[in-house]
Amino acid sequence: MKNVLSVWNSRQADWESAFKIAETDEKRAELLKSQPDAVTAARDLWGQVGRDLSKPYTLPAIVWFLDHPQALEEAFPGGNVARKILLNCLNALENNMVMEKGAGQAAHALSNSRDLRCRTILEKIKDLNQFPEDQGLASLGLAMVMKESSGMQQDDGRLVAARGKLLKDAIIKCYDSKFGPIPVKDLVKEELYEIRNLNIGQTGPKIKLPSSATGTWVEIPSGDKPVLLVFWDPRDAMSVKFLEKAASLRKEFPGMTVMPVAPVSEEGVKKALLNLSLDISSLVDAQAVAFKDYRVAHTPRVYLLDPKGKILMRGTPDLLFDANLYAAMNKFKGKEAEKAPQAPSAAPSVLIPERVNSPDTRVPAGRPAPASRQPVRPAAPVAPPVSAPPLRPIPE
Repeated sequence: MKNVLSVWNSRQADWESAFKIAETDEKRAELLKSQPDAVTAARDLWGQVGRDLSKPYTLPAIVWFLDHPQALEEAFPGGNVARKILLNCLNALENNMVMEKGAGQAAHALSNSRDLRCRTILEKIKDLNQFPEDQGLASLGLAMVMKESSGMQQDDGRLVAARGKLLKDAIIKCYDSKFGPIPVKDLVKEELYEIRNLNIGQTGPKIKLPSSATGTWVEIPSGDKPVLLVFWDPRDAMSVKFLEKAASLRKEFPGMTVMPVAPVSEEGVKKALLNLSLDISSLVDAQAVAFKDYRVAHTPRVYLLDPKGKILMRGTPDLLFDANLYAAMNKFKGKEAEKAPQAPSAAPSVLIPERVNSPDTRVPAGRPAPASRQPVRPAAPVAPPVSAPPLRPIPE
């Protein structure tokens, strides 16, 4: 088993280094055709550890299988062999190895699944494993599982706080490790950037790009009214279709600016808008600067900003887009309509009573107070005259 894994790791490291330093696209294309054979490695590895996965020494093989599910499917085509192998790996990991050193190496593969069982295994590694590096990797895996990467599901402040705490744990315990093929420090920096700049309630990065209509540079936020940033690509059919819907929103929300952003040249944007017969301008982001600042990995993607640049809504348009947009705009209008707080009316003047038993009014015992300081007591009300009762007779 160790020989198979060592040969694989050596070949994979050499290939990654060659691909990284490749200077042209042609060389990269050739390298993609000559990747290390994971299918053969899967067969050889399963032949050595397949009899019993419950032994601690098989943990590296289990991690490898979880990281290469596609290789298993190609190595064992037909039937459910590959699926059974993965289930056996999960069973062995959950029941026998969550406390073993190196269990955290499976966090990368587990975080790529939204299966509740994978999240349970991550929580067990985090809580039960005694090795700080494995605890940190499991925490990072949980933070990645909690991340909402698509759709219009809006940010929950408690969820963001929980993710921040898990990322902090990863920084403390495994900052110099690797989370699968990615260095932990790079991944943590990226996640913290999103939490600090791209979550709802945060101020989004500023944008300054030329307009396809006039060629003048447009800066966002402009401080005038809310802006719906629509990140689209003329080469993507889904984003082109959504741009037509976004253009129609200008009639429904006259108090909102719809501003598309495209990662192509000015000529490409103009040609696309002309073919679509859309009377709307788009910002030209030929260098994909705004796409990088807003971490747009796929199109379409939307961000609703208030006049000061605060993010009110974000996500990939889906069935919840309309509902979230109406809710965000109504909430914004409600805040704008609130009247400025008025100063409270002045209280009526009240006579302040003289201080009682203070040093300047206290009178020593046995000494009469001056007439000017003697308390004036109100006169008692005069009672009406009452006749005396009759006298009793004197006894004889």
